[in-house]
Amino acid sequence: MDTLWAPWRSSYVNAIGKSEENPEDKECVFCSAPNAARDIDRYIIHRGKMAFVILNLYPYSNGHLLVIPYQHVSDLSQLDSETHHEIMDLLVKGQAVLQQVYNPQGINIGANLGAAAGAGIDQHLHFHILPRWIADVNFMTAIGKTRVIPESLEESWEKIRAAW
Repeated sequence: MDTLWAPWRSSYVNAIGKSEENPEDKECVFCSAPNAARDIDRYIIHRGKMAFVILNLYPYSNGHLLVIPYQHVSDLSQLDSETHHEIMDLLVKGQAVLQQVYNPQGINIGANLGAAAGAGIDQHLHFHILPRWIADVNFMTAIGKTRVIPESLEESWEKIRAAW
């Protein structure tokens, strides 16, 4: 699916096919995110004890959050009980914050476990929280195969971070 406006994707798109590196040798983007000097640099909304909340760099809608355990695992069964509880608390908090900031008509919360389930980064477990509106999949998405994202990641980060 195309994106009508997503300038932050240009470095990603331009790098496709140019690296001879083994994907297994690359540092996990979710493991490296908490190392950012400033939270805005990686769009980190909240740092918890066992998990953190970050904006999705390639959102389906404004405010698309990810809840990510610090531990690099691919399956829920690999996390301890304390991490399970914190992740659930962050999902609940994320839902409340998105309701406050964007006033959506619905919210999707989920995880894609494994590449066959649709996980873009299947080596590191993560959960999505997406605000939704009736008819947000309009003609642009359905016919034009283009998604309209009207707000920059910086604007989303500022709004959500302030509400968190």
